[in-house]
Amino acid sequence: MRFADHNRPRLLIISKEPLLRNDLIILLSGCGYFVDFVETRSEGIVKFRHFKHAVVIMDVHALPKYPQRMLRLFRVYKKNPIILIAAHGDEAERVYPFMRLGIFDVVALPLQVDHLYYVLRRLVDHSRLMAHNEFVRMYLVLVLITMPVWWVAIWYFARHFIYHP
Repeated sequence: MRFADHNRPRLLIISKEPLLRNDLIILLSGCGYFVDFVETRSEGIVKFRHFKHAVVIMDVHALPKYPQRMLRLFRVYKKNPIILIAAHGDEAERVYPFMRLGIFDVVALPLQVDHLYYVLRRLVDHSRLMAHNEFVRMYLVLVLITMPVWWVAIWYFARHFIYHP
């Protein structure tokens, strides 16, 4: 069973409200995601550091007054963390100034299942593409670094073993 869990995308829910947290866990587990949940920001950062979740869903009440430092901590452990904020309509205005710092979207409460599923699917696919892009970039750098070594090896082989009388 552990092999099947490895392929499922991991989501992290940081929420102090048990009703919202339970609704999100039931909904997202039913959609096929592996869901971790915590109540505080510090526990969330520790869990994020360990698992590097594809998407983090955070309650607006879990945000500090100035979330720049917290978002920087997430960025330390993953280059581009995907963070969603769950907020009611009047609380969403508090989040909009921080969207340029790394918050991707605001999830409206009460939950709209179809919209949330669409947003999560899009963001998880984006996370997978970014991971694949980083892998290909590192592979290309490795090939470019080792290419002169191969040319020297081919030249040495050709000079000493093929053209040598």
